Amino acid sequence: MRILIIADIHANLVALESVLAAAGTVDDVWCLGDIVGYGPRPRECVERVQNIATEVSVVGNHDWACLGRAALEGFNPIAQYALRWTIAQLGREHLSYLEGLPNRVISGASTIVHGSPRNPVWEYVYNAHLAAVNFNYFDTSICFFGHTHVPFVIREREALRGLPPYAPRHGDRILLSDDRYMINPGAVGQPRDGDPRAAYAIFDPEMGVVTFHRAQYAVEQVQEDMRAAGLPEPLIRRLALGV
Repeated sequence: MRILIIADIHANLVALESVLAAAGTVDDVWCLGDIVGYGPRPRECVERVQNIATEVSVVGNHDWACLGRAALEGFNPIAQYALRWTIAQLGREHLSYLEGLPNRVISGASTIVHGSPRNPVWEYVYNAHLAAVNFNYFDTSICFFGHTHVPFVIREREALRGLPPYAPRHGDRILLSDDRYMINPGAVGQPRDGDPRAAYAIFDPEMGVVTFHRAQYAVEQVQEDMRAAGLPEPLIRRLALGV
């Protein structure tokens, strides 16, 4: 079985389509939130995710902001500008879909959230200490999460010892052993680990394997679309840098 794990699309339709093409045939798609925000194609990304992630899709903090559930003042000024623009683009049907997304899903032996098990929408998990605390907030073998835009793998026993998380690279294959894991596939639409390629993972729950991948996409095309929409220049430049 092949499950495509995607997170932090951020209205980058070109990156999303590149990931879907690169992943090939899959049995299911799990979306870890932040479908919108930052990028130039929020409507199209909501519609695409609605069609492909039919069983598992959770809400992210940018999705919440578009629904008025999170104050825009909690975001930096550039993100605020992009969110105001995004809200103006979304139709009633897009907002209705985002409104219906849960903040946590349990599927088999996996917990799926955007931020963390402790705070599914807002908390960033980027080190062993935060992971160690969060293992207390889910009961399944695996927690898939996003939000940091950085690929991340840590086992519970390593987190409890304060060992650093593993930063998986393209093609890395993680065999899930007799321990519990927290796993971030990285960001589709706005990677922040120094690699501008779209990040995603393939999960085979029957074999107990997660494989990490990167997909090239036409960054320049997305940048042109963002400039045409009047989105902030720092958001445009960072796509080419992966930061």
